[in-house]
Amino acid sequence: MMPSNRCIQSTNKDSLYPYYDVIVIGAGIAGLVCAAFLAKGGKKVLILEQHSIPGGYCTSFKRKGFNFDAAVHHIGGCGKWGIVGRCFKTLGIEMDFYPLDPMDHLIFPHFSIEIPADLDEYIVRLQERYPLERDKIKDFFRNFIKLYRATFNNEKSQIIDRYKDQTYGEMLNAFFKNEELKMILSGQWGYIGLPPAQASAIGMCQMMINYLKDGAFFPAGGTQEFTNAIFKKFIDFGGHIMLKSAVKQILYDGKIAIGVKVEDGNEIPSKLIVSNIDAYRTFFELLQGKLPLPFLQKLEEMKESCSFFLLYLGVSEGIDLSKLKRGFYHTATDMSSIEDEWMYVSVPTTIFPTLAPANKQIISVVAYTKEGKYSDDECWKSFKECMTQRTINRLEEYVPDIKKHIEVKDAATSKTLERYTSNTNGAAYGWAVTADQIWENRLSPKTPIDNLYLTGHWTRPGPGVCAVVSSGWGVANLIMENWR
Repeated sequence: MMPSNRCIQSTNKDSLYPYYDVIVIGAGIAGLVCAAFLAKGGKKVLILEQHSIPGGYCTSFKRKGFNFDAAVHHIGGCGKWGIVGRCFKTLGIEMDFYPLDPMDHLIFPHFSIEIPADLDEYIVRLQERYPLERDKIKDFFRNFIKLYRATFNNEKSQIIDRYKDQTYGEMLNAFFKNEELKMILSGQWGYIGLPPAQASAIGMCQMMINYLKDGAFFPAGGTQEFTNAIFKKFIDFGGHIMLKSAVKQILYDGKIAIGVKVEDGNEIPSKLIVSNIDAYRTFFELLQGKLPLPFLQKLEEMKESCSFFLLYLGVSEGIDLSKLKRGFYHTATDMSSIEDEWMYVSVPTTIFPTLAPANKQIISVVAYTKEGKYSDDECWKSFKECMTQRTINRLEEYVPDIKKHIEVKDAATSKTLERYTSNTNGAAYGWAVTADQIWENRLSPKTPIDNLYLTGHWTRPGPGVCAVVSSGWGVANLIMENWR
């Protein structure tokens, strides 16, 4: 995937230091944020990234003048008081964000609903729509906000103890009887990759309240520009980066991590290592399993999240996309089928038209499918073609003449995502967001190896751009506190 900004390049080799205070493995958002704060604090920091551009899932690529966001289509918490907004202010990053209002749409076969960007307004709309559940709706969101604040403040509390072992489905059933209302409150489960019967109540709370209370935003220029803004600030602080430089081994002397070996065989010493990459790869490949047996057994028992199929369409002028609302298009007809296939649709050119040539538009689709494990490239190719056709056919229900207007068509599967990010099976959210893999059950940023830390969606607090910004910032603070 091609970078949208040609100034993104590796540090000149002649400028590299023989020794670094911190090496960050992986230039995903958490790695970039962590590295930027450490460099701002005066540390000599090197980022090593296997891809030709930084950002992980938060990247963009160009095809025939259309600038497509690879996997992230909007970002939470970019307002003045949100996590991303406060992070950018602290780092001195200036960037324009476009607030999304309505925040989402949920389209089911027999009904649909618009989700406003204001939480209080959303609560009122639900109460008016379901008057018999009015008090329960108020109680549910009061608990949801209280739970969110407790997790946000990383504090132990009765409400955490109450919900830490519950699924989101169990939480909903404790409050509501109306099946349609439960479908609506479950309709955004795609943002964490698990339906309510399996998803952690805490995980769903972190995602939903983050969007409903702190807002959802589209960064000016697309998600690569969001990444580039952090990258440029890291460089301004004196940080170094090596792109297309995969780490092959974390050097370990039996007590502490002491550096890394890169793909070309060079060894780079460092006081500290921060891994922002796949947890399996970190511990089983880069450390070759040199860890306490109970820790390795725990890792082997953990399950990665689902992946997705992604479709990117560039369409010609003259097409009417007014009926293609941004949001989730479900096939479910009741709560028993809420985990069936869905697609999430966005038209980013309605927000930022210059992502496409004049008067042309972009349609991005994320589709959930219970795909199998295909044995060879031919099977993957067949699956990709089949999903492309099925997804376009579904879009055709809302845009009848869409096939006549498609100028650019590209797609990605879990295999594509794994190739570009090295996330196991193209995992979209690190570990699956189940009750036994969230909160304190998710991997700690501190590892059994002294001087080795984790950041990103494989560690706490969990998945999503806002969460990994929090992770990167938190790990940087932890390192600086320990340093002092």
